Amino acid sequence: HLGAEGGGGHFRVMVVSPQFIGLSRVEAHRLVYRALVGLMASDIHALEMRTFTPEDWEASRRRG
Repeated sequence: HLGAEGGGGHFRVMVVSPQFIGLSRVEAHRLVYRALVGLMASDIHALEMRTFTPEDWEASRRRG
């Protein structure tokens, strides 16, 4: 589509980090975006992400 004509791809990521402890989902996503800022301008057109603390990740795995 037109928005991806510059070559940026569409990506789906899951990030598990203790740095997310105590953060809202929006704050955790902002940390990830800050880490990818250089790629967002050129290589990434769309990014779908899920962020978890290690504890939340383990709980989600137990739930199936």
